[in-house]
Amino acid sequence: MKKLFLILIIASLGWSLSAQDTLSWKQTLQRHDIYFGIGDPLIAGLSNDRFPLFSKCGHGTFSKCSYDEGPLYATDWFSPDTYSSGVIATPTISIGYKYRLAKWFWLGATASYTGFFETIYDRVSNIKYSTLNSHLLTVMPEVRFSWLNTKYVTLYSGIGLGVSFLFDEIYYAENNGHIKAGYSTDYVGLSPTGQVTFVGIHVGRKWYGFTEIGIGSRGIIQAGFGYNFNSKKK
Repeated sequence: MKKLFLILIIASLGWSLSAQDTLSWKQTLQRHDIYFGIGDPLIAGLSNDRFPLFSKCGHGTFSKCSYDEGPLYATDWFSPDTYSSGVIATPTISIGYKYRLAKWFWLGATASYTGFFETIYDRVSNIKYSTLNSHLLTVMPEVRFSWLNTKYVTLYSGIGLGVSFLFDEIYYAENNGHIKAGYSTDYVGLSPTGQVTFVGIHVGRKWYGFTEIGIGSRGIIQAGFGYNFNSKKK
């Protein structure tokens, strides 16, 4: 009877240790995260003077947004009177990767793109005068703090700091309104940027969907999908 009791105790301890190992976060939670997201372009546009809110731009004289035109001359009085058709912006498209270093701590990076397109017309003739295409590319290292970690639901916050590259392409038109090939002015700008994620949620185990609310170059609201996985060596 004593031997049987001892065997049961040993078996129970072995099962308990095995269960603890099985329930380790490294075994139950995915560590690699690849994701694709779409966000609004509001902050990206405001920070680069591509939207008229809080900006002196947006009245068809967009060259003042990106270039120093220098002093005014008498000849400027005869410059064409123009108006803008408005700025058309793409959503901010992001792709990134994060690695879970601890149960609650992730480290990774995200690259994102936003495009802005504007056409300028002569106010009298309504003939196309010029166009401006702006391409904003952002690269940002990030950290994520996940404060709810379950098998299918993760809640988190995060912060990132990076750089944005702004590529402006201005094309001027001939008198008949057709874009003149090769007649363009290009501009490249570099500026610091960031993103603060107040709260984010992703639902799913391997394939999942996510939504984030925050502020920064990736937008105020972002949603998308991703894939979580573990390497063979856990």
